[in-house]
Amino acid sequence: MENIRIDMSGKIFLHIADRKPLDIDSIQLLEKVDIHGSIARTAREVGISYPKVWHTIDTLNKMSDKPLVIKSAGGRGGGGGTVLTEEGRKFLKRFKSIQRTHKRFIRQLEDKWASGR
Repeated sequence: MENIRIDMSGKIFLHIADRKPLDIDSIQLLEKVDIHGSIARTAREVGISYPKVWHTIDTLNKMSDKPLVIKSAGGRGGGGGTVLTEEGRKFLKRFKSIQRTHKRFIRQLEDKWASGR
């Protein structure tokens, strides 16, 4: 096995009290909502149901002291908007920093394996 290239992987989960752990896909929904300004458009792009996207966003909102996302109801013609709050932007920034650190760690493990140490 000395000359075999090993690619390692790992996944980050956020464990919040007694709730189901949130993975990177859940966190990335925040980013998509920020881009689209809409839970419905995010759900269509990602290929999951509106209620599932909203449930994930709601779970993230409830874990924070301040909302990460604010949803506004549509007017007469419908079509309300959804925006990431400043707290939501800070949350994403912190998570991305942790993600970068995690990737460096995985690369270090791969290097360690490759060098046989």
